[in-house]
Amino acid sequence: MTDSTTPVPRTRPTLLTVLCILSFIAGAWAVISGLMSLTAAPDTEALRQQMDQAMEGMEEIGDSPMAGFAQGMAEQAVKAAEAARPMGIANMVIALISIFGVWQMWNLKKTGFWIYVLASVAGLAVPMVFLGGGLLAVMSVGVGGFISLVFIILYALNLKHMS
Repeated sequence: MTDSTTPVPRTRPTLLTVLCILSFIAGAWAVISGLMSLTAAPDTEALRQQMDQAMEGMEEIGDSPMAGFAQGMAEQAVKAAEAARPMGIANMVIALISIFGVWQMWNLKKTGFWIYVLASVAGLAVPMVFLGGGLLAVMSVGVGGFISLVFIILYALNLKHMS
């Protein structure tokens, strides 16, 4: 009698499967959004004129903190419109890298986790690079950072199933 042992294929845990599916959906959405920002970048000159008109209407507020806040938000909106195309390209590239990392984790490869972490950190840097340190960029990083951190922790819990 020969004793043959065949390797038992590893199975992907349910949590990892759900995380990967959610990440695939988010990555696909990011690629689609990036493509849309390439084709539908706003007319920044018209936006700047609208913002100037809105700020003229707020002159009666004077030098209140609210006026400064509104001015800062208007400047951030114009900056975001001007950076729509390069941000869209950067976000698409990062999303594709992230999808590759998720694909690796789907196939139970640990390297996918590190690729995903790298893409997540790079994704958080994009608004700061293109928009500076304004409120809009900080809010974007805050929300995105929280979601990224949750996913990174949940993926890290599944590292033991990857090789």
